[in-house]
Amino acid sequence: MTSFPLQDIVGQKKAPRTKQPQVIKQLFWKLFCNHFPGYQITEENQHIIFSIFRYFLQQSDFNEYGLIKNKPGLEKGLLVYGDYGVGKSTLFDAIHNIGRIILDQTRSTQLWFPRISTVHLLTRYYESQQNKNSNFKLEDYYRGKLYLDDVGKEDKAYNREEIIGKLLFERHRRKLKTFVTTNEKPSAISARYGHHIGDRLPEMFNIIKWEGRSWRE
Repeated sequence: MTSFPLQDIVGQKKAPRTKQPQVIKQLFWKLFCNHFPGYQITEENQHIIFSIFRYFLQQSDFNEYGLIKNKPGLEKGLLVYGDYGVGKSTLFDAIHNIGRIILDQTRSTQLWFPRISTVHLLTRYYESQQNKNSNFKLEDYYRGKLYLDDVGKEDKAYNREEIIGKLLFERHRRKLKTFVTTNEKPSAISARYGHHIGDRLPEMFNIIKWEGRSWRE
């Protein structure tokens, strides 16, 4: 992994105060370097990655590079869309794992969020319909923070019901912070789940387009 000065990653400004002790930026960067040394931060992707890091560290200047496609806000979630294989899901998985470490060490939930792919969520939904003893409830995803990977990749439930569209609508209604990675453009998400979802995307998310060369090539 390429080494970058810490001030390039987190910026110079102080983060706004929160009820919990702010996660120390040096701790975050140390954990990222130690646990994910193979993650490729390059000249091509560093502005996107550092913007996402600053967002999760609650830095007020997280949009210094002007990558947010709509009005930025730390109170919103993140919707990161773009090319296959550029590292979107891997980066969010890394932040998720760092959040778990920090939660265990300090009890801070600032960087902690549950995660699930939309394909796996739909599989669990099917299983719950067939097994009365299943503990899966879609309503359990109507609270707290949540990371949804591969939005738009899942099928319709029973070829008729858009479970993820329903989930996004309910989470917006409850003003819950949601993180999304997807290969679909916002316009495609709107076309699939309905304009009632598309119209809410700018209110719900900081929208970032991630272009670049695939790691899978």
